[in-house]
Amino acid sequence: MPPIAISEHVGAAPFTHATGPAGQPRGAHGQPPTLADMLPAAQLASRPLNVKVGADFDIVVLPEEQARKAVDALAHCRPHPIGAAMARRSEWVLFLPPGSGLGAQWPTPARHFDSGTLQVPPLLTVCEEPRWVRLGNTVHGGRAYTAPLVLHPLLPLLG
Repeated sequence: MPPIAISEHVGAAPFTHATGPAGQPRGAHGQPPTLADMLPAAQLASRPLNVKVGADFDIVVLPEEQARKAVDALAHCRPHPIGAAMARRSEWVLFLPPGSGLGAQWPTPARHFDSGTLQVPPLLTVCEEPRWVRLGNTVHGGRAYTAPLVLHPLLPLLG
């Protein structure tokens, strides 16, 4: 499993490439960030690379079956609330806006991280492990973030 170090969130998120002051999401023309906005190095990469979790995004890790159920259960929503997702072994990693875990207790078996290191696949090169299963909330990519306020209450209902 790629490394994810867990540490406590301390203070506001810093200003970064994909976020503005205090961690507010920023993409092109004020739109929510895409994967290319959040992971510019992955766009040029030819193999998986390590990125820092916390400044530009949080993550929630789900068993693959539960992640697929969440995508299916929300298929009627437009735009789809599930953004970019990558798969590794038998789990999916969903990208959340920075600070999404503050004050939230994610239901088991979901695991939320707001810091650490995550190995991500390249954006433009096919990779077996890890691999992208969703590039955003539309067919052509779109918003990279999953809507935590929609996903969080759904998870206990998926069994």
